[in-house]
Amino acid sequence: MRLRAVLLWAALLGAAHSETLPAADFALDLEELKELSPRPGTVIGAANLARYAEFLDRDFSTFIDRGWATVTVGEPLSFEPHPAYISATARHRGQVTLGAQPGALMGYVQGRPFAGELARSDAQAGRKAAWNMRYAYLGDSGKLAEMFWQMRAWKSQAVDAEMQFEARSIRFRYRHVLTPMPAIEPNPQDAWAAFYLRGVDAGSYTGTEALIFGNRDESQPLNGWVYLPPLARTQSLAAFAATDSMFGSDLLPTDFLSYSGRLVDMQWQYLGTTYMLLPMYRHDLLEPSTRKARKFDYWHVAFGGHAGCFPKVSWQLRPTIVLAGTASDAAAVVTRRVFYLDAQTYLPLLWKIYTTDDVLWKLVINAQAHPNSHIAENKDSGAPIATAFATIDLVAEHCTTLQLLTVVNAADVTPADFDSNNLQHGGGSFRHR
Repeated sequence: MRLRAVLLWAALLGAAHSETLPAADFALDLEELKELSPRPGTVIGAANLARYAEFLDRDFSTFIDRGWATVTVGEPLSFEPHPAYISATARHRGQVTLGAQPGALMGYVQGRPFAGELARSDAQAGRKAAWNMRYAYLGDSGKLAEMFWQMRAWKSQAVDAEMQFEARSIRFRYRHVLTPMPAIEPNPQDAWAAFYLRGVDAGSYTGTEALIFGNRDESQPLNGWVYLPPLARTQSLAAFAATDSMFGSDLLPTDFLSYSGRLVDMQWQYLGTTYMLLPMYRHDLLEPSTRKARKFDYWHVAFGGHAGCFPKVSWQLRPTIVLAGTASDAAAVVTRRVFYLDAQTYLPLLWKIYTTDDVLWKLVINAQAHPNSHIAENKDSGAPIATAFATIDLVAEHCTTLQLLTVVNAADVTPADFDSNNLQHGGGSFRHR
């Protein structure tokens, strides 16, 4: 058995990337992963990096090689989505097409848009993978009850600033668990989802609000507003460049918690699949930080490594899709992104952002906990839980880290929370909940 696994691993490495995903859409061969994986509990550092480098992105390995970070290996486990998402994928299998217009899918109702195997011989495989990433299952609503941002200087290893935000999200379309399904009507913005963010204790950004709608038709201009208390007025999202930092941090609006930029702005290329260590873990086995949530039985993720830029979570071996996006606009500041998507969930767990002359600008780490290892409210939700996020700016030598308390399918998230008319009052409909 061990020899068979070693031979399989060698074949994967020799091909760089395999041609297809696992045969079952959401199943994992855990026994095979355990055979291939480094032993759980292994700490990968500079001294033993050469032995495990093939499991890691080359640029991320540079941090380990220089003694700036380590990776602790966790035991592989299944992140199978909610049964409703799985059944919807089966029910609508083969009905979705890319269509003549690049901004919207034809025939999409629920589930994973393009189920089954992707092939590098398919010229549209990259676009299909990008849409699968866009509509990955994260629940029908979400509440980020606590979100702590820390801006950290790489050279001095000092925390320059800390801010606290709260946020909410909702799916207006393509819903699976919460009524109404599959869509909320009316939907005057013709949005598939919406996201609201408010500064709670954020210095000069306290009281700042952002309301962003995810267009069903992504060929349409970005749709959203930002309320700025110092100006006492609301501005259209179009007034802000997509490459402007968020609130003085290292985060890009298009790369905040996931990739939210318009898919039509990139040319997508599927680079195949491989096995990689990704930051997916069990939160109940975590050595947490000293920061406890106020209203939940929850301790936030700690950060470590150089300047405290790296989430202190375990990484497990995962079947991984490698997806590249190249900017359609030759004058774009972000020229290319390379995503490592977990093949079971299609979530981006690690990605790299390149700028002019193909210089690596930022590296993003997106840590996700298994829902059954998180707070009781998330048990059996089938949605990976965002707990820790880091953007490392290699050019500015700076990083921003986020500690998150996420509640999936929260009952008190309603469509009224995403009414743009509430922004001008600086409060929204749920400020004091």
